[in-house]
Amino acid sequence: MILATLVIGALATFLCYVYVKPATWRIIGTAISVVVLGASLVFLTMNSNDHYGMEKVTTVKTTQIYPTSSKNGLNLMLYQPIGSNGDETVQIYKKTLDQKKPSHTQANEYTAANNHIKRTDKDSATLQVKETRWQFKSDGYKFWFGVSGLEDKLVKRTNTFNLPKDWLHLSTTQAKTLQKKMSGMQTKEGQAKVKAQAQQYVQAKMKAAMTKNPSLATDKQQQAKLAKQYGQEFKQQMIKKIVADVK
Repeated sequence: MILATLVIGALATFLCYVYVKPATWRIIGTAISVVVLGASLVFLTMNSNDHYGMEKVTTVKTTQIYPTSSKNGLNLMLYQPIGSNGDETVQIYKKTLDQKKPSHTQANEYTAANNHIKRTDKDSATLQVKETRWQFKSDGYKFWFGVSGLEDKLVKRTNTFNLPKDWLHLSTTQAKTLQKKMSGMQTKEGQAKVKAQAQQYVQAKMKAAMTKNPSLATDKQQQAKLAKQYGQEFKQQMIKKIVADVK
């Protein structure tokens, strides 16, 4: 509506100044038209530059997310650094478990520097999106300035990723290095080496356990249970070492 008032003011100023013959009415009509025109320009400028008639409104939305990749017992969420300072990133994740192409956060000035990672004791991961946008204070202001296109304009977006402690958060470069290392372990030679190391680890742990508790020597069921437990321990330690080398 403010643009219509601006046009009317400009048109009225021209018509009054050019076509109204009586001097008194010409002066009065021109003066009123100029006031309307000037006021429209002032308020339009205030809305455009200072968001006159508007206020910042913040909303928070939390949704469950899923790892970018889940292989070899590893849950990975990736990120891609952008810019030169290293503080700006694009985070890569999945919105659904069966999503084929991962989603990513926005690579713009409102978001890239506001991606945060927090660790949680929960088993599932969540994404909290906090957005601040411009909104009109009332329907009256929207009536006058709605044409400006400033409604819902984003001021700031903050993404907080709450990840389980066992999730890995790696850059795309680190993920490629990790994949190469894991692929090397899948070869016949690599599998044999890992198997031998695992057997040595389990045997050493079993020997220590039997020394501490001699009754284990005749308890086959407990031995099997411990062997499985020690095998899992070896796998976790091996993965931690590989990830540490990658980072």
